Amino acid sequence: MISKNTVGLLVFLSFLYSCHQRIEDKIAFGGKKYGGVFSYYSPEKTNIFFPLYSPTVYNQRLLSQVFEPLFILNEQGEIIPNLAKKITTSKNGQLITISLRNDVYFHNDDSFSGEKKMTAEDVKFSLDYACSRNKWNSMGGLLRDKIRGGKEYYRKSFRHHPPQGVTGIKIINDTTIRLVLVAGFRGFQKILAHPSIGVFCKKAVEYYQEDFIKHPIGTGPFILKSITHQQIILKRNPSYWKKDNLGNQLPFLSEIHVKKGEGIKSEYHAFSKKEVDIIFELPVNQLDLTFGSLLDAQKGKNLLHRVVVKKGTKINYLSFDCSNYPFNNVLVRKAFSLAIDRRKLCLEAMNGEGNFVINGFVPKNNYYEPNKIELLKHDPSAAKKLMQEAGYNINNRFPKLTLYINAQKGGVTDKWSKEIVKQLKEHIGVDLLIKYCSMDQKHKAIMSRNAKIWKSAWVPDYPDADAYFRIFYGNKTSRANEESNYNNFNNKNFDSIYRQAEWTRGLKKRRELQNELDKILIENGAIVPIFSEELFVVVNLKVRGFNISNSGIIDFSRIYIKEVF
Repeated sequence: MISKNTVGLLVFLSFLYSCHQRIEDKIAFGGKKYGGVFSYYSPEKTNIFFPLYSPTVYNQRLLSQVFEPLFILNEQGEIIPNLAKKITTSKNGQLITISLRNDVYFHNDDSFSGEKKMTAEDVKFSLDYACSRNKWNSMGGLLRDKIRGGKEYYRKSFRHHPPQGVTGIKIINDTTIRLVLVAGFRGFQKILAHPSIGVFCKKAVEYYQEDFIKHPIGTGPFILKSITHQQIILKRNPSYWKKDNLGNQLPFLSEIHVKKGEGIKSEYHAFSKKEVDIIFELPVNQLDLTFGSLLDAQKGKNLLHRVVVKKGTKINYLSFDCSNYPFNNVLVRKAFSLAIDRRKLCLEAMNGEGNFVINGFVPKNNYYEPNKIELLKHDPSAAKKLMQEAGYNINNRFPKLTLYINAQKGGVTDKWSKEIVKQLKEHIGVDLLIKYCSMDQKHKAIMSRNAKIWKSAWVPDYPDADAYFRIFYGNKTSRANEESNYNNFNNKNFDSIYRQAEWTRGLKKRRELQNELDKILIENGAIVPIFSEELFVVVNLKVRGFNISNSGIIDFSRIYIKEVF
């Protein structure tokens, strides 16, 4: 005889099984499918689950699945509403009214009972936080100086957040919020599309207190399921508000597995064994290693895949501690720049990958036209003279230094970093020792001022040249801060022109000012731009609906898995 407890257990197990089946068996229009897992390697593990503390594209790629901004970029690079429904801007550009969607809910959580609808209170709380001096906010420079009352709130919010919030962020009603800007900023809507300016739940943050960074409660298509040393798992949000153009509720995937990177070769091997579905960094000379030879293809042994190439916005460069010996000398910084042959680095060391830069720091794109003059040159003789003028010679050798790079051995970054070390030794007699480290380790070395020189890369936060230049603005103390300007560059002329460009609404005049900013950076040797790069990824052919932005963010909500037979 079967006991009541046994019957209850069977019913419960049957319920669990049916719930699992419901996702897998759900019908999707257009030949799309529900269910399945998308897996990928990430070289940097995310430990802090909070959108405002996401300094790298690896963090943003993951957290953008949990938290969503008010606006997003579509595939054409246009700003479109997301959590916001509509935006209205006054003629002078200072008053911005945002209407919010009324059908968006936060992930279910213990911090509240039932469903929690997103309201203007949550949006204001999130934007207030983005202006704060809280240690988990590394994005304060995006909004703080632009919204009225932002600077005052920043000064008052070191240990606690004043309950009234930023005076220039006002709640009109549950679905309307109004922002009062200091002046009419032409690109403000672009900033609100930044993946780090995601909306989070006020009740959840207040409930978890200091532990809120371990309990990410957003509105996104995926929910944090588990964290181990080896991987992070996100699960499907069954109550997600968004649908595709066929009326299918998103997302399609059951889970996303973000695995800890174990080296370039292991990633290639995992891809060929179908353990991960994408490769983000693939040198041309590694194609055979990943996909096999022509003979393998003839035998049908190759893994079916497709290559996605997009014009990248990433700029790779060398950074210095500009206020610390020996790079507090502008002659030394300029000598380093002149000593590097960028063309040779890209064409030979990187097998033709990368676009070597000659016109400045910001690459050419649809929102920026660089200086037409050649600002970056290769001139070893001039570099040697500058080093001599700086006082370095056979009797006074340049100190041996450590070059910090967050890269895996054998990868693209490793290759070009080694080429730079070789060229600097050959052309100006400088000895650099490469130190391989994680992003966190490099960050700590920079903030403690142990790092004098390091490899850098920058992907703009939003589609505007301002997003490149802002990382060199406003360092009055000549000390690295948690937001940007890690290289301690301090130039009053740069800051003055940056502010002028920021508030200039005429596109032609704004570009002229930004060209001046580029000149100042190069003429002062603030950094050494090396090359910009295309976004080159390889995806398993079973992955459908895949799209990646120019900055490397993926819309996982539209991906579905459909095997190729």
